[in-house]
Amino acid sequence: MLNWTKRSARKRPALLLMVAMICALLGAVRLNAQASDGNLIGNVIDQSGAAVPGASVEAINTATNVRTTVDSGADGGYRFRNLPVGTYDLKVTHTGFSNVQIAGVAVVLNATFTANATLSVGNISTVVDVSAAASSIDTTTSQISNTFMAREALDIPAAALPRGAVNLSLLGAGVASSGGLGVGEGPAIGGQRPRANNFMIEGVDNNRKDTTGSNVSVPQEATLEFTVVQNQAEAEFGGGAGGQFNTVLRSGGKTLHGSVYEYLQNRNLNALDQAFGRTGTLTNPRYDSSLLGASIGGPVIKEKLFYYGLLEYNPTGRSSTPAPIDAPTAAGYGLLSAIPGISQTNLKVLQQYLPAASAPDGTSTTVLNPRTGNNVTVPLGVLPIVGPSYSNQYNWLVNIDYNISAMDQLRGRSVNNLSSGFSPETLPALPVFYQARANNSRLLSLSEFHSFTAALLNEFRFGYNRLSDTTPAGNYAFPGLDAFPNLYFQDLNAQLGPFSSSPSSTVLNTYQLIDNVSWSKGRHALKFGWQGRKYITSQIFTQATRGDYQYSGIDLYLRDLSPDVNAVRTVGGGPYNGNAIDHSFFVQDEFRFRPNLTVTAGIRYDYHGITAGDKLQALNTIAGVPGLISFAAPTAYMNGWAPRLGLAYSPGSGASTTIRAGFGLTYDRGFDNLGLNGKPAQVVTTIDVTTPIDNTPNFLANGGIPQRSGFGTFDTAGDARAATSTHLPNQYLLPYAASWNLGVTHVFRRDYTLEVRYVGTRGIHLPIQTQINVQPKVTAANFIPTFLTIPSTSTLATLPTLAAVGSPSRFLPQYAPYFPNNITEFG
Repeated sequence: MLNWTKRSARKRPALLLMVAMICALLGAVRLNAQASDGNLIGNVIDQSGAAVPGASVEAINTATNVRTTVDSGADGGYRFRNLPVGTYDLKVTHTGFSNVQIAGVAVVLNATFTANATLSVGNISTVVDVSAAASSIDTTTSQISNTFMAREALDIPAAALPRGAVNLSLLGAGVASSGGLGVGEGPAIGGQRPRANNFMIEGVDNNRKDTTGSNVSVPQEATLEFTVVQNQAEAEFGGGAGGQFNTVLRSGGKTLHGSVYEYLQNRNLNALDQAFGRTGTLTNPRYDSSLLGASIGGPVIKEKLFYYGLLEYNPTGRSSTPAPIDAPTAAGYGLLSAIPGISQTNLKVLQQYLPAASAPDGTSTTVLNPRTGNNVTVPLGVLPIVGPSYSNQYNWLVNIDYNISAMDQLRGRSVNNLSSGFSPETLPALPVFYQARANNSRLLSLSEFHSFTAALLNEFRFGYNRLSDTTPAGNYAFPGLDAFPNLYFQDLNAQLGPFSSSPSSTVLNTYQLIDNVSWSKGRHALKFGWQGRKYITSQIFTQATRGDYQYSGIDLYLRDLSPDVNAVRTVGGGPYNGNAIDHSFFVQDEFRFRPNLTVTAGIRYDYHGITAGDKLQALNTIAGVPGLISFAAPTAYMNGWAPRLGLAYSPGSGASTTIRAGFGLTYDRGFDNLGLNGKPAQVVTTIDVTTPIDNTPNFLANGGIPQRSGFGTFDTAGDARAATSTHLPNQYLLPYAASWNLGVTHVFRRDYTLEVRYVGTRGIHLPIQTQINVQPKVTAANFIPTFLTIPSTSTLATLPTLAAVGSPSRFLPQYAPYFPNNITEFG
């Protein structure tokens, strides 16, 4: 990586605040304004230990030379709220005392550090220099957090993995890989599910509403600081009971600065995996990834206006190694063509998309000759498959910081990810059906900070993020059918057709308004605010929408009889509408009983609106059973109160030890996949041809299972109940967690930190999804026996079910989201 440096030679927020409050009253609100800065506090005393009120404390940002000034209070204490993260020099002055300068004070994201100053009587022109006098631990807050700096994001290998600096959180205590704790993104924090994690960029929402997880990823080069607040968080934090992941972006400084870099991963640089070596493969499969990027930043107006920009290009090539597929040889296809009475249409489709194997491998399958009643043995061979598997990713961002005056700051952020290529998780078996996937996401934010006085600060933020993810099904045609289905042949271990759940698309738009007010009064540090989100989303993701037809062999397919393993199709559907409004608010007080004892008390309220798609359950009212179950539009949970209480005590005056304790409740958000898989039968239903199959002739020639119109009307309650396979709770019980902590942190010899703590969490009303139409596969006549010794070939040959090992389980692709009262998780 190459870096270079070259030396270069207020508006009022009342209108913005009014607009934000009007929007809140109109309903487009959800409070949850996470911090994007840090705090710095301290005490100014004289040599006798008495407080020095009225001292001027100036914080000078060493990167931008921007200055912020406060005065010490009657007790000698001072507080800087919401300082941009970075390194500061402090200058403390008071008439009759010598000036004190403290160099190298670090301000860290979501933390409050202490820098005390002792003034001595003397001439004001005398300067006393103190180097790095600030404490290296947070001594005033009870929340647990780990912060990682820019150098760690660049140099620690874990940060080079997907999602970058988020992986650094695994270096913290109480943070573990997700393991068996469920899907989601990021690690498990204190035993909570990864789906309970909340992602932010400088306090602005960066979450996906459909499946949870982050929307945009931030390049490592653009990461100034990354912090994860664990389960015990202050009242301004919400959106998830797991970790609060917040990233601060680099900004321009007082000098012109840039970088050019490359991260390279190449198969030829890796040692051979012995799993390949044991099979005789002596070269690594392809995995080539090169991350090329450049950044530049600097001043536009000295000490006023700064810019920073970055552009990355990341091409990645992989090897595509699907499971081995058999295909008829050329001779085998010749035998099939000569069989009278089979479907020539079906045979031509098979030949078109499943080319002949170049050589037989000793295996075969049989096809019945309808004229003679005899089986024709068709030789098979392994079909070599080489398919493209690559992606091209572009990341770019632009940051603007404008210090309008000593009272006003304006920050703008634009982060963009654009990706296209062949995604491994959406590739079908045969390359002829591969379809490129486009996945683009972006985040825009605008923040305005106004200091009414040194003790009263207002933060206003507007955020917008968008995701567009599309996987098409392609323009494939099957004569006589309205769409090319998914065809499965167990004897060939082959699937014909595009990705099973295509076409699919997800478009998510999130609009966000945030306003926080911080007010310091005596020993109280009050903070209160609100946040609102407006979601405009649309998703198409329906299993078996083109029809899934599974055959034990190509025999029934070529004779065009109905499938003997499975025949299922989801009809109806359409986009899932995730439009909804969320809002919340919080109030919090940090009360300093003593300079070394702080108690934090707060409460927040969360409201999560019901999505338009979930309200469609009201169409299925007829299926209800009085006193047992009812189907209606769910109602929102209205009791989302979450108290928070914490204590921080730093014995002595050296600020080297902190004792923390706390308790709080945190609510999780719902996500669209619960409702996406729970549409009522009046909107979508699954048609299933039950087994055993009755060998219905001309199954595909007659259209298979066709898409149907008008199926969403049921004449009787019994008909509606028979078609119903999902249920959404009439009132959402928001998942939440109770968490508590007790710990001690001590810094010794200035460079070593030891922390011992206990963190407990309990998750309540956590959602699960239940498959309700699974059919048993094991019966007295259909099972795989357990062998205590290696069975003989003749024994294996007598097992008719052995060939079906690993075949997909048969179930209707409908799920019921469920919020049980008695399911909890501990960490």
